[in-house]
Amino acid sequence: MLTPEYLGSCTDYLLALYDELEEQILQDMARRIVKTGELTDTADWQYKQLQEMGALQDFIYERLAEISGKSDEEIRRLFAESAYQNITTNAAPLISHGIAVEMDLSAPMRQILEANVLRTSGNIKNLTRTIGSTGSMTYYDISNQAFMQAMSGAFSPEYAIREAIRRLGGAGVTVMFPGRKDKLDVAVRRNVRTSVGQTAAAITIMQSQMMGVEYYETTAHIGARPSHAAWQGRVFKIEGSDLTHENFYDATQYGEAGGLCGVNCGHQFFPFWPGISKPAYSRETLEHYNNATVAYNGEEIPYYDATQIQRGLERKIRDTKRRIMVTDSALETATDDGLKAALHEDARKQRKVLRRQRSSLTDFCEQTGLTKDGSRVQVVGFGRR
Repeated sequence: MLTPEYLGSCTDYLLALYDELEEQILQDMARRIVKTGELTDTADWQYKQLQEMGALQDFIYERLAEISGKSDEEIRRLFAESAYQNITTNAAPLISHGIAVEMDLSAPMRQILEANVLRTSGNIKNLTRTIGSTGSMTYYDISNQAFMQAMSGAFSPEYAIREAIRRLGGAGVTVMFPGRKDKLDVAVRRNVRTSVGQTAAAITIMQSQMMGVEYYETTAHIGARPSHAAWQGRVFKIEGSDLTHENFYDATQYGEAGGLCGVNCGHQFFPFWPGISKPAYSRETLEHYNNATVAYNGEEIPYYDATQIQRGLERKIRDTKRRIMVTDSALETATDDGLKAALHEDARKQRKVLRRQRSSLTDFCEQTGLTKDGSRVQVVGFGRR
C-alpha cells in the first residue's frame, strides 16, 4: 500500500520543476511589460504586441522543451518507486508468516505501469502545452489594459506599468483543460497524485486476484474529507458482503471521481487476510481520526476544516512570493527612476505582507498543533536574489 503521507509528498520534486518554469515565464513577462517603452506611443502598438506575444510563446515552448525530459524521467521514477513499494507492503503479512516470498511486478503489472506512465506524461504535456496560449493572452490582456489606462490620460505611463506588474503577479501561470482553468502547480499536483494512486490501486487489484484475496482494508489519516472518513481504515469484502463486512465497491465508491482513489484522494487499499493480517488501525485511532478537533482563537473546529484553513494560508504565501518575484524582475529591468522608485515601494509593501502572512501561518499552526509543510509554501526561485 501507499500511505497517505507518501501520496501527500510524492510530487514535491516534480512540482519544483514546474515552479521554476512558472518563475521564468512570469519574469519574462514582467521584463517585456517594463520594456514596452512609452505606452502613449500608439503608432505601432498593436503590431509590437503581436510580435511580443509570438516571442513570449517561443520562450515558453523553449522552456517547456528544456524540462520535458526531466519531467518524464521523474514521472517514470515516481511510478516505479510507488509500484514496487506497493506490492511489497501488500504482501508483507504473508511474507512475515512464511507463506509467500518477496514479490516482483508481473508482466501484466508492468504493462499497466508503463501505460500509466505514458498516459500521465502525455497528460502533463497536454496541460503545459496550453501555457503558450494562456500565457500570451495573459500578457496581452495585462499590457493592453496598461496601454488603455495611459491613453485615457487619467493615469501616467509609470502608474499603468506599475499596475500591470501587480496584476501579473496576481495572475500567475495557468493551464487549460476541458471545462476548467487552473493554476499550473495545482493542475500538476492533482494530475500526478491521482494517477499514482490509481496505478497503485490497479496493481493491488491484480496482485490480490493472483493471491486469492477476499478482503481489502483501506488506509486512514487524520483530517480526511468527511465523505471519505465514513469508510477509511475499515475492512471490506471484495465480492458481495457478509454479516460484519460491507461490500468494498458499494461502501467506498471505488472507481468514481469522488470515491476511493478518485481525484486527489489520499487513500489506498490493500489485501487483508482474516487470521493473518492485523488491522492497521484500532477503533480508538479511527474515532480520533474521524472526530478530531483543534482549538483556534478559543473555538473548537473540526480537524479537516483546520487543514483547509491552513491550505488557504499557504496559498496566500505562495501568491505573495510570486508577486515579489515579478516585482523584483520588473525592478531589475526598469531604467526610469520614477518607475524604479515605485516598484521598489511595491516590493517593500509586498514583503511586509509576506511577513504578516508567515506570522499568521505560524500562529495558526502553533495554536492548532498542525505541522507546517514547507513544500506547500515553497516557490523555487524565491529568495535567490
